[in-house]
Amino acid sequence: MRIEIVTIGDELLLGHTIDTNGAHLARELAALGVSVVRRTSVGDDAEGIADAVRAALDRTGAAITTGGLGPTADDLTKPSIAALFGREMTVDEEHLAWLVERWRQRFGRELPVSNRQQAAMPEGARKLVNRHGSAPGVWLEDERGRWVAMLPGVPREMRGMLADELLPLLRE
Repeated sequence: MRIEIVTIGDELLLGHTIDTNGAHLARELAALGVSVVRRTSVGDDAEGIADAVRAALDRTGAAITTGGLGPTADDLTKPSIAALFGREMTVDEEHLAWLVERWRQRFGRELPVSNRQQAAMPEGARKLVNRHGSAPGVWLEDERGRWVAMLPGVPREMRGMLADELLPLLRE
């Protein structure tokens, strides 16, 4: 299996954050016997994200992204890739209810409107459970069998989700 890794975030491009996610992913995938053929970093730009993932899919048929799944206005990974796949965004009501309750328990107040976007999923996607944070991951596949796995950019969350969800899925 050949895969490309796309790490997303202006902080990576500007050198404010070292891309430890890409290195960790590459090591874990290599240990599984997966060939990582390219690593790309792009900023928080919808067109840049879509271009990088489109190119990765054209070359290998498989991409893993990290970053851009959070609650801020520059978290554009899911809608960018959904549009690339021709999918609408829908609300995962179960995840939204979990977020509302989690926010109430942890902070004693209502979930901010901005955090609601963490419950948005591309139509037909498989949710990857995040036991280490609030943003779920996403597995999205097209009719040709090409796929993208979207993981959070927070290293602790990405590593946990990789071990808990994605590596077992790839082993299948």
